[in-house]
Amino acid sequence: MRDLKRMRDRYLRDESPVRMGNLASSLLRLSQWVQLRHNNEAIIDLMREVAWFMEWNGDLASTELADMQREICRWRRIWPLEQARAILVFRARQMSNRILELSGLVEKTLNEENHSPKAKTPLE
Repeated sequence: MRDLKRMRDRYLRDESPVRMGNLASSLLRLSQWVQLRHNNEAIIDLMREVAWFMEWNGDLASTELADMQREICRWRRIWPLEQARAILVFRARQMSNRILELSGLVEKTLNEENHSPKAKTPLE
């Protein structure tokens, strides 16, 4: 595991929507690693990192995020569990999507696409 203080300082440097986006990205990576049967120790370390990211969200920490953190910690304690691999793949993706929604990044991107001027094609 990396140096927690350095990792925390780096994570907290970003604005809250970016932090939540990074958390969502880490959960998506977790889902991919489990699906691809990545090294179990690396998966456990990534679960630990995700749990810390959730902890460090401070004022952004909602009951929902706390529930996700507890779930990730439970997965970490029982991993590897071959029979539950597909469930963790699904849950990590589901959490990633929900955190993106909570971050406001998804809505912001959609609004920017809807309000941006349409680029002209060479034939116009």
